[in-house]
Amino acid sequence: MRKESNMFFLVMSLLYWTQIEGCGRPRVSISNGDGIRLPAGEGFKLSCDFKCLTPRHVAQLWRNNSQESSINLTSTLPSVTLVLSISSATMADTGYYFCQTQPPEAISPQVSIQIESEMLMKDNLTTSNLTTPSTPQCDSTEQHNSAPGIQGQLWYWNLLGKTAILLLSLASLAVKYKRG
Repeated sequence: MRKESNMFFLVMSLLYWTQIEGCGRPRVSISNGDGIRLPAGEGFKLSCDFKCLTPRHVAQLWRNNSQESSINLTSTLPSVTLVLSISSATMADTGYYFCQTQPPEAISPQVSIQIESEMLMKDNLTTSNLTTPSTPQCDSTEQHNSAPGIQGQLWYWNLLGKTAILLLSLASLAVKYKRG
């Protein structure tokens, strides 16, 4: 009975570690990807969904390169959701919002929030005043980094190595069990 419990423990612990790392690299998405344009006094909500986070990651929501502090957090690792809810927007809420992990392994695209006075909204019903910053700093498509490709390869080889160790361990235990 002792040999069977050892084999069961080995299989379960290897499956547990493989499942945790099987999540892969952290990812983040942000709602309202097309941006929002609304009059002052109306409300809006932005949410960031983080996937595959580990305890060392910190989920963050930023506006114009300043971290937002008034956010709701829902967390059950490896998934985290940050929600920014503004019930009555002012001109000060105008800006480019994005989400990222710290360390910066996952960065969402920027979302433009444009708050305008009602008079300005009525004057410009057909013209959009949204502009793109000349040097976007946090748009993940602007960062050309080979780290994700390398991380994927390392993850693949790590998983392959764990699978080989699992198979060798199972074969060794089976031989020991067979011998008595």
